[in-house]
Amino acid sequence: MKNLILLTLLLPYLLSCSKDNSVTENTSENEIALETYTTETLTYKTVANVNSNLLSADIYYPVSYTSLRPVIIYVHGGGWCTGDKANQIENKINFCREEKYVLVSVNYRLSPYPYETDNPNRVMFPTHNTDVADAIKKVVDNIESYGGDPNKIALLGHSAGAHLVALTGTNPYFLNNVGLSLSSIKGVACIDTKGYDITIRTGTDNTNEENRNMYINAFGTNPEQNINASPFYNVVQNTLYPNFFIATRGSKERIENASQFYDKLTENNINATFINANPYSHSGINNAIGEKGETLVSNPLRIFFRNCFGL
Repeated sequence: MKNLILLTLLLPYLLSCSKDNSVTENTSENEIALETYTTETLTYKTVANVNSNLLSADIYYPVSYTSLRPVIIYVHGGGWCTGDKANQIENKINFCREEKYVLVSVNYRLSPYPYETDNPNRVMFPTHNTDVADAIKKVVDNIESYGGDPNKIALLGHSAGAHLVALTGTNPYFLNNVGLSLSSIKGVACIDTKGYDITIRTGTDNTNEENRNMYINAFGTNPEQNINASPFYNVVQNTLYPNFFIATRGSKERIENASQFYDKLTENNINATFINANPYSHSGINNAIGEKGETLVSNPLRIFFRNCFGL
């Protein structure tokens, strides 16, 4: 929590194509007109009996460009069991247009909802993360066709998606498994998750039965698997990790949970930024990214990504 007080005071600031639609511009008399962006949907892999939408990514990119641009890969939330890559995306598109980035929003296979905690064949860890890693590999291999720089890629996730990007940026297995490494990612921005330590969420100390079942539905209760799924336990000494951005809000316990992960990062000499975004709601902090006039989350996130990309 070392920098929390200071930051709080300073802050009051994507092969198979299926569509091609222009993204509506939002400008005012006093704003410079933003570039026209278009979108395509890619299928990043196929799995028998799985809806192709769950294995696809939407790429938002400029119609014309003179040089390759940094790439933000966004992973949605929804308790690892709901949600879609199109949810709460409009402000993020504008954020990336303003910053001249390419945006890729990723889907992944979902755990069952309603929960099926006793079903051994359900979608669960590590499937979500293997899908995300496969999507990243597809982006790295193809993003130049959309004006994106494969050497300047950062991850952004909200809620369950924040856990997925945090684990992608700390557990080298997933990127290594697709021929990439942690150094392939320049930065990881985690927006409001409690999934830094899965062992706490699936354990009996979690007295919120609905919340505990959500985590068990996605991760099971095998202790070793829960440790492997926890970003907190994958941060070790003498390893080069991406830069991290941790944003949180809500209860004291939620903030302390995020702060403990931040402290683990900084104790291991990892460049990390922490912000407390109260009084935003869980949904509100996500929608705030790129919202016109929003400064509490958007401005430090702009600075973070610029630093990650050396801009």
